[in-house]
Amino acid sequence: MKKMRTLKKRSYTSLAVLFLAGTFVTPAGNVLADTADSSATSTSSEDKTEYAIDQVKQNGKVTLSGNDSFDLKAFAKAVDPDNQETNTQDAAKDSTTTSASTNAAADSTADKDTESTTTTDTKTDSTETKPETDDSTNSEGLVTTEPTTDSNSETDTTADSKDTDSTKDTTTDETTTDTTATDDTTTEVPVPDVINKPNVTASDADTLTMDDINNVSPKTYKTFLGKIAGFIDDKVTDVTSGIAAALGYPLLFSRFGTQALSDFRTLLNPNRYDVSNTWTDLDQQYDPANSEVYYTAAQNWWNTEAVKQDVSVPEYNNANKSIRATYVAHPDSKKTVIIGQGWTERPDWIGVVSKVWYDMGYNVLMPSQRGQFASDGNLLSFGYYDKTDWKSLVNKVNEMNGDDGEIIFYGQSLGANTALEAASEEGLAPNVKAVVADAGYSTLPALGASLYNKALASVNSPLSKLIIPIHFDKIPFLPYEKIMKSVNKINKFLQGFGLDDVSGIVSAAKTTLPAYFITTEDDAFIPDTQSVAMYDANNSAIKKLWVLDGNVGGHASANNAVTEYQTNIQAFIDEVNKANNLKVNVEVTNADATSTAKVA
Repeated sequence: MKKMRTLKKRSYTSLAVLFLAGTFVTPAGNVLADTADSSATSTSSEDKTEYAIDQVKQNGKVTLSGNDSFDLKAFAKAVDPDNQETNTQDAAKDSTTTSASTNAAADSTADKDTESTTTTDTKTDSTETKPETDDSTNSEGLVTTEPTTDSNSETDTTADSKDTDSTKDTTTDETTTDTTATDDTTTEVPVPDVINKPNVTASDADTLTMDDINNVSPKTYKTFLGKIAGFIDDKVTDVTSGIAAALGYPLLFSRFGTQALSDFRTLLNPNRYDVSNTWTDLDQQYDPANSEVYYTAAQNWWNTEAVKQDVSVPEYNNANKSIRATYVAHPDSKKTVIIGQGWTERPDWIGVVSKVWYDMGYNVLMPSQRGQFASDGNLLSFGYYDKTDWKSLVNKVNEMNGDDGEIIFYGQSLGANTALEAASEEGLAPNVKAVVADAGYSTLPALGASLYNKALASVNSPLSKLIIPIHFDKIPFLPYEKIMKSVNKINKFLQGFGLDDVSGIVSAAKTTLPAYFITTEDDAFIPDTQSVAMYDANNSAIKKLWVLDGNVGGHASANNAVTEYQTNIQAFIDEVNKANNLKVNVEVTNADATSTAKVA
């Protein structure tokens, strides 16, 4: 009974806002339409507030004449007496926003001298969140008002109940309540906006760009000998860093180099892809016993049970080359996740991890990037060209499953950045609903600087223990800035884009899709602060951050905590779908440009 009262109260609150949304959509401010009740068709203005309250309480909806006036504040108080002050403030707030968003639609039809019929209808789950709306009118006179949290909305607004400011304090946990209906059963699942127990914050080091490197002032010397030494060092390091970049680039960016590096890493650590890694180092707080059971079964599923299909699409800008992927269909499901693979991540391993999504009811599509594993090409573009290829993959999914099936972008490490870059592309299909970025990097220069400084520390560590300690501020003859400048030049020459063109921060800031950023405190490859930096830069109406503390398993290992991983991601997607399903449909016919309406 308590749930029913809560549901009813929330419905009334939503209806109050929806009535306001209808207030401004007609050309001259007609608030509502002709009623089927002939007594309400008078041409004179009449206050129908009490009538509207009675109708909504009895039937859940009401239809009024465009000449009638309506006191929204009184309505809000009447339908939600237990929370009058809050609803009045919300109604006034929504009034201002809705008025601005609907003036253009009203102006465009102000010359029509006809009568109007306005009907409001809500299609939503029960929720305390009331997104602001943006109105657009089609050629048939149908005005559809949708929340700004729609995954493909270009309107820059935010949900009232969410703090989407990019400077939000990421050190506290902000929790809302997600209500999910399944088979007529309502369950409430906590949806933390931020889980950041270790209090991880981003710094300037996480936003380093090639522009920053290019603008570094050269070192100056005051003495004559110093100037000579500096001149020699400058010329020598130009050569040494250029050689290092020329040798390193194929290792980092080419098909042959990355596969050789992957094999070498596996040679050094033969247990690198042992499924036991998912639970061996996992803290008790993440239930390692359950992870052992889950991933043992997941590996068996991938090796013996999963029905794998080969799927290919042409490269977005070259029909003679193909992007190839492995597809696993989930029985009777139209939902699909497209998974981006890591830099040297073995395809079979991401297949095991994909069971997390398969068990959530998703078809799984796992493409190799250009120049990686099964796909064509000899160089990795770090998402620069792959982001457009993902458009083709989306089209392929829609051909297979219909364009009304939900699509989620997901990736780990390099795959996370590819997913973010794809999510930031214009012209995505409307059924791409969200992006989940696990262990991505903020910028390549920032990632490179982090790895360089770790290497420098390993050089300085033994030297600092000598009788006369020695400390280098750079690796001898290999200054980081010069190496990166050379790499950047090589990449521009070979691939036509610079390292700043594959920035995770820029992609995160550009995407309007709901975004979930995940990282682990014990990631020794890509610092957890870089995911925080991307979260801070993101402006999506729905965005979340999860920093797993303690021992999880290192880089791209958050999925080891499989119970929480599935729960948190599913709660995020449920919140996205709930926001997308909140709609107000206002049908306007025979608009009367002379009639007016009053909102108190």
